[in-house]
Amino acid sequence: MIRALLISVTVAAAGCGAISFDVSQGVPEQQVPGSPLGGLLPSFLPQPFPVTIDVQQETQKRSTGPASSANLKQVEFQITPHASPSGNFDFVDEIHIYVAPSSSSSSSLPMVEIANLKPVPKAQTTIDLAIVPGVDLLPYINAGASISASASGHAPPQTVTYDGTVVVTVHI
Repeated sequence: MIRALLISVTVAAAGCGAISFDVSQGVPEQQVPGSPLGGLLPSFLPQPFPVTIDVQQETQKRSTGPASSANLKQVEFQITPHASPSGNFDFVDEIHIYVAPSSSSSSSLPMVEIANLKPVPKAQTTIDLAIVPGVDLLPYINAGASISASASGHAPPQTVTYDGTVVVTVHI
């Protein structure tokens, strides 16, 4: 009786989108050129990078049904090398992260903001961005998404390198 009830609850939960799992993707190492004279921040993510999460493969690995949606859970950046960071994020005043279909996609999905951090806290070697709620990434991922950024700030006094992680929650 209890086993039948548990099975019924599990099946009902699966039908309600209550099953979810997280998938991570690394952000390739980025470099912000330094300038002892300062000046405007040249860029934060010089090139958009593709979202390489294969949702269909991830659901198959977990023997779950097809995904119904996907939401951003975390965007984190870390100064490299991680063991002994060379610098911090003081050169950035605010960051905005966007998702859009890749340039090779024929999708008409608009570019949308998915995360931001304003102001960027000082003296930090790791930063977590605030997630913009309610953005379903699944159509973007299925269309071949890319992530880009805009930021304001100033050139760091010395070249700074960083990488990061993007975590997406997939809902069944």
